[in-house]
Amino acid sequence: MDTDRIVHRSITWFLNSGIMRPADGFWGVAERIALLAHNEAAAQIRRAFPSQTPLASSVVVLENRRPDCNMQTALLFELATDVLGHAAIRGVADHILDYLLRRSCLRDEAPASATCGLWRWANPKNRSSYWTDDNAWVTTIALLLAGRGRPYLREVGIAAARSLNRHMSAFLAEIRAVGAPSRLHGAPMSGMRLNPHWLGLVTMALAHAAAADPETDYASTVVVYHDLVLPGPHKAGRRIRTSPSGLGWTLSEYAYLALTASVCAHQFGDEAIRTVAREAADMLIRRQSDQGHFPSEHDEAPRGEHVADLIYTQNWATLGLLHAGRLFDCADYRAACVRSLEFLDHIQDDSPEPWLRGCWRGAYDMRTRRWGGGDRFEGGAGSIYSGWTNAPIALAFLMESSGASLFPGGFRPARGALR
Repeated sequence: MDTDRIVHRSITWFLNSGIMRPADGFWGVAERIALLAHNEAAAQIRRAFPSQTPLASSVVVLENRRPDCNMQTALLFELATDVLGHAAIRGVADHILDYLLRRSCLRDEAPASATCGLWRWANPKNRSSYWTDDNAWVTTIALLLAGRGRPYLREVGIAAARSLNRHMSAFLAEIRAVGAPSRLHGAPMSGMRLNPHWLGLVTMALAHAAAADPETDYASTVVVYHDLVLPGPHKAGRRIRTSPSGLGWTLSEYAYLALTASVCAHQFGDEAIRTVAREAADMLIRRQSDQGHFPSEHDEAPRGEHVADLIYTQNWATLGLLHAGRLFDCADYRAACVRSLEFLDHIQDDSPEPWLRGCWRGAYDMRTRRWGGGDRFEGGAGSIYSGWTNAPIALAFLMESSGASLFPGGFRPARGALR
């Protein structure tokens, strides 16, 4: 694989597609580009995401500025600077971070607030909502970047981590007291669920916080979570079906779990967490096709053995196997990661339109060997995400080639002072 070529095309897509305007990141990065022609979810997308800018007929930018999408994109430009040797693109990361901290008004900084230190879902949005998964990514990346010459992000990451830890600890105590409900109603945060997509990502953030903030106990929360997560979700004391293939988590959830449990096992050295990481990674390699894709099972994506879902599954499975391979020094996990990367290299979009060229769309149909498989409200081939798809996939290529990782301290110090 030619990582420089793949990542250069991805960076060019971010700069030329219209998903950042201006392209230097001063006003951050939009959530996604939506292709609305022949899109079965187009009417719902138009209603739910009214902040839109047309790029062409039936092609729009959904202008929601989400902190997680912005952080993931900033991390991509940061690491790409080192690997590609183009110092100028680090300025895009600087601008995106400045947007988040100085212009977005997304961070709750009210000391008396129950969500102080956390980040709202998006701007513009006329209501406040705080999501566990989004805040987990902001926390993780803020603490990674704090170690690369941006010390001002340490306080940002720790403040969010302490708040996440308080909310998650209370939720887990409630689960143990009332028989493991699937969610806790009335919580101040959205996404208080056992799913690895939601609270598994929080444990990854807490692992980074534990390295940066050793005076706070994050380990207890992380250990309790991994004691509960592996069998799958409960409802009223019984197991419930989420995966089309049987009881337990969907393949998407195992993809997240392979990543997050590997990061936690690396940080805390806990054997039980290592077992969770190995179980999740083993599930991924059992289900991977010879072509490198993973079947789509997520309820917000088109489902099918023949569908590669690049919003909720393929992207996170790739990163999960990369980190599990390094944690366990396992050739099977590494080989599965490479198969996924080779598949992603093969399908990277080569269309002539600037809003497509160099991107990865949300779903790929293995039967027709084309982008497709269907569309959903927040998933499918018609959704081209900045974070969650394009930034994480490009980061996976960079991490594979450079040795960088999402382990605490997994990014080497930047070349030269940034500020």
